[in-house]
Amino acid sequence: MHYARGTLRVSRAFWYDSLMRIYLVVFLTLLLATPALAFQLLVTTTERPYEIVPLPKAPAEQVVALGELNSFPIMYEVVSGSQFQMVAQVEQPYTRGGKPLDFALLVVRQDDRGGGVTEVARLHAENITWQVQKDHEVGMTFWQSKEIKQMVGPGTYRIEVSTPDNVGKYRLWVGAADDGAGYFETLGHIRTTQRFFGYSVVHMLASSRVYYPLGIVLLLLIIHRTWKLRNKIVHA
Repeated sequence: MHYARGTLRVSRAFWYDSLMRIYLVVFLTLLLATPALAFQLLVTTTERPYEIVPLPKAPAEQVVALGELNSFPIMYEVVSGSQFQMVAQVEQPYTRGGKPLDFALLVVRQDDRGGGVTEVARLHAENITWQVQKDHEVGMTFWQSKEIKQMVGPGTYRIEVSTPDNVGKYRLWVGAADDGAGYFETLGHIRTTQRFFGYSVVHMLASSRVYYPLGIVLLLLIIHRTWKLRNKIVHA
C-alpha cells in the first residue's frame, strides 16, 4: 500500500512537471510566432544640409525614420511607379509638463520635366493638434501629429521635416503597416528606438513585448514552486 501511494505521488509529480514544461514550450512558441507590425526602421544620417534621404521599400512597406534636425530641414524621398496612398505622420518624445516642438511636414512631387516641384500636402506647425500617444510596444510616450493621407500618382515625392529653428528629435512614419515582423526583429526595432531617444537597455523592461512574456513566465514559475512546496508540506 505504501509502495502504491509513493508511486502515485511520483506519478503526479512527474505529470505536473511535464505539464508545466508543455505550457512553457507552448507559450514560448506562440510568443515567437506572434507577428508584430512589419516596417523598416531607418536611423537618419545626413552629411550636409538639404541632403536627400531615400526611403527604401516605401510606399510598398511602411518605413519608420528616426531623425534629429540640426539647423536645417531633413528631406526624404519616395519613388513609385504606380498610384499609391501617401501616408505620413510625425511624432516626438513626450515630456511631462513640457510643450511639443513645432514640427511641420511638407510633401511635394518632383516635376517630370525640369527641376521644379509641386506641393501635394502640408501640415503647418501652428495647425497641428498634438495628441499624447502611449506606444506600449516601445515603452515610450509620444506627441503625435495627425496623418497626411492622400492618393497620388506615380512619380518621385519628397517629404520635408522641419521646425522654425530646425532642432529636435522625431519619429517619422511613412506608408501603411502590415503584420509580419518576427519577435526578435521587433525587439531590435524597440531597442534601436529607445537608444536613439536616450534610454538605457534597462528601459526594455517598459516594453509590452518584454514585460508580458516575463510576467507570464514568472507566474508559471510561482505556480510551479507553490505546488512543489505544498506537496512537501502535505507529505512531510
